[in-house]
Amino acid sequence: MSDNIQQIKERLNIIDVISGYLRLQKAGVNYKGLCPFHNEKTPSFMVSPSRQTWHCFGCGEGGDIFTFVEKIENIEFVEALKILAEKAGIELARGDPKLRSEKDRIYEICEKAAQFFSLTLNNANDANGDMRMTRIANGVNENLILDYLHKRGLNDKTIEEWRVGYAPDSWDSLLLFLNKKGYREQEIEKAGLVIQAPSSKLQAPRYHDRFRNRLMFPIFDASGRVVAFSGRTMADVIPSKTEKADSGKYINSPETILFTKSRILYGFDRAKHDIRKADRAVLVEGQMDVLLPWQDGIKNIIATSGTSLTEDHLTILKRLTSNLVLAFDMDDAGFRATKRGIDMALNTGFNISVLSLESGKDPADFVKESPGELAGRINSAEPIMSYYFRQVFGRFDGEKMEGKKFIAAALLSEIKKIPSAIERSSWIRELGLKLQVAERDLQDEMENITAEAGWTPGDKTMAPSTKPSRTRREILSERLLALLLKEPGLIGEAAKILPFLPQRDLEILTALASSKDNFSSARTALTADLRPVLDFLYLAADYETEKMGSGANIVSEIGALILEIEKENYREALAKINQAIKRHELNFNNAESGKNLETLTKEFQNISNKLNNLSKKQDEKKI
Repeated sequence: MSDNIQQIKERLNIIDVISGYLRLQKAGVNYKGLCPFHNEKTPSFMVSPSRQTWHCFGCGEGGDIFTFVEKIENIEFVEALKILAEKAGIELARGDPKLRSEKDRIYEICEKAAQFFSLTLNNANDANGDMRMTRIANGVNENLILDYLHKRGLNDKTIEEWRVGYAPDSWDSLLLFLNKKGYREQEIEKAGLVIQAPSSKLQAPRYHDRFRNRLMFPIFDASGRVVAFSGRTMADVIPSKTEKADSGKYINSPETILFTKSRILYGFDRAKHDIRKADRAVLVEGQMDVLLPWQDGIKNIIATSGTSLTEDHLTILKRLTSNLVLAFDMDDAGFRATKRGIDMALNTGFNISVLSLESGKDPADFVKESPGELAGRINSAEPIMSYYFRQVFGRFDGEKMEGKKFIAAALLSEIKKIPSAIERSSWIRELGLKLQVAERDLQDEMENITAEAGWTPGDKTMAPSTKPSRTRREILSERLLALLLKEPGLIGEAAKILPFLPQRDLEILTALASSKDNFSSARTALTADLRPVLDFLYLAADYETEKMGSGANIVSEIGALILEIEKENYREALAKINQAIKRHELNFNNAESGKNLETLTKEFQNISNKLNNLSKKQDEKKI
């Protein structure tokens, strides 16, 4: 094995290997870049071509090409050896049992499955004898699946290069194929390709193919090895005997020891060099939206695989570029579904742009109808904050006070997330000019907005963070929304406390306001996770009004809730400032702490005055 290691080191240059994963810049006789193993803004990751070694002076990691591939791919030495041997064109001896790990078997099964699906697509009758895959057209035996792909715009070269295939409409054709190749049912199940069918205690376990009558897209890891599949139903082309009518349009492989969907980007193995070269990644939603643009010359394009954008995806992309172009379905529901990923990308330091195509078109459709034009659209993609401005100003009337409040709340909450103070100031100036509002007032309003992220740093799926208990402000806000469903005419009145609402309730109230109080339209505009919340509020509205009794004044109650939510926001702020004051008091002799203590004390007094004024206003209403 030592001979193999030496041969690999002699054939591969460490600069070429590491450049496949991250951007390197010349630094004298060496190269430098941002370390992929810890977060940093100034490059401390150095690579020495003469010594064929790397070292990060920030986190202390270092080594040769083998340790680098082990660490960045999160694999064992044997797997790193195989990856680098393949790059070097060296064939490893098969005799060593250490090279025959479980992962190796799963890799082999996935590769054989990809070969089988490709065989089935190109040799329909030979694969499983299903004549329904072909038809006689103008005297020619026509392959229906290939015909479908050609009509979608794919040519044979792209189909072959991306190894697009077809899973027959059969319960066990792949299973039997792999059995003949010497693989057991349990191994094939671990690869995510078969499912164990329900059976009694007296019966032996039975298995059937997971993918049936589906167009198959192999999913590759960063090294180009097949690790999973995505299958599109072909029931609209060939009526299925094995799939239910309501089965999903797309199904993906389950997570396996090879496939973690939060870490895999479809097409990344082919796109990584072009992403680094272009210093930009184009992110789309599905396989066809990768293949058609790629065929059209857009090589720095990738897609997520059955999940939203995750922290791991961003970490992988950040090694190559800080520029991200989103080519998603940007209607209300589609955009909101990706919002948390966008927020996290901004927080990670990405420059994000939005690719706007004609209504209803995705990148694949656009390329088919307008070949050669997508590159220009990508180059002129709209910066994310410009997109926010255009969308929000298009939904609310900036000439009316109520509209100004909603616009300010929506955009200031986004501006506040921008890491750069200079950029934040620039967008506040832009907002002030458009609304004819003083920048200082907008700055004050932004400071009142609670910076609630929709994800937590440790949550890689970016689901909303769960809290052990709700705050009083959250409880009051929920009750306010419920009552506003009974009195939608007061939604504008609630606009003045938009900065004080929890993020979830802010999104719901904004959807209600922009949908002209139409419940169905508001529900459609919300993400899937917020629609049940709106349904709950609809029921809660009836419960609240019934509890209040027939003589209750809903209008008066809404006014009281608005006032109380604002007060509660100030109480929370005072509690946080008080904690900060106590911390600085412990270091009072420190000059910096003394200065901060003075600022905090003034802020505490200022908020206390606001709270007292609100209490007086509340008392006057009671009189």
